[in-house]
Amino acid sequence: MSRGCLFLALLFIISPCQAERVVIAAEDAWTPYANADGTGMANDIITAAFAAVDVSVDYHIYPYARVLHYLDTGAYVAGFNVPIDAISKEKYLLGSTPLYKAYSAYYHNTQRALKITNRAQFNGELVGVVRGYGYGDQFLALVAEHKVVAAYANSDLPNMRRLMLGRLDSALIFIKSANYLRRTQGISDNIQVAFINEGTDIFLAFSPHHPDGERLQKLFEQGLKKIIENGARDAILARY
Repeated sequence: MSRGCLFLALLFIISPCQAERVVIAAEDAWTPYANADGTGMANDIITAAFAAVDVSVDYHIYPYARVLHYLDTGAYVAGFNVPIDAISKEKYLLGSTPLYKAYSAYYHNTQRALKITNRAQFNGELVGVVRGYGYGDQFLALVAEHKVVAAYANSDLPNMRRLMLGRLDSALIFIKSANYLRRTQGISDNIQVAFINEGTDIFLAFSPHHPDGERLQKLFEQGLKKIIENGARDAILARY
């Protein structure tokens, strides 16, 4: 081997490999899961999972409905936080491993308390939800059967405030989000859990319309399983 060829071979061996970089659409207003500044529990999990397979991540921040639009058009390879339900399973590449499980509950104003004790007893009540959010197949069924009337807002905070004012019968909110809003936004102590809805698996959804969607989904799932096995994901969950 000539000296020139040997030099090139050694240069290739000792040069650090440049990590792949992926840009993901992140929602902006689901505290503490995802925040407007690009931080949050889900962001931390995704960053750690991709790092485990030598991929770095940049986040572009949008309202959740816009995130879904970009997934539908393939403008971004992936976006979050997408709950698993019949619609998301059909539209996106989710894989088999969720980022985490988020528990939601039906909240009410104890000054105008619900007279029911579980979701099967709904009979036309007005329930506040966030536009574009998924709450599981059971909620979709309640809406389809006209057992609840969905009242949409752009985030959980307006729904909690409408509940305080008596403009909703209930609001369906993920418990971590409700706890954060109660601590930071002056929500009345009258706003309490009426009953639990369910735990919903939340995913980083990949777009089937993006050329790298399938490849990166498989790579991400490898990384996610690694941080589950080594305890890194549990450490992140414990911080929130």
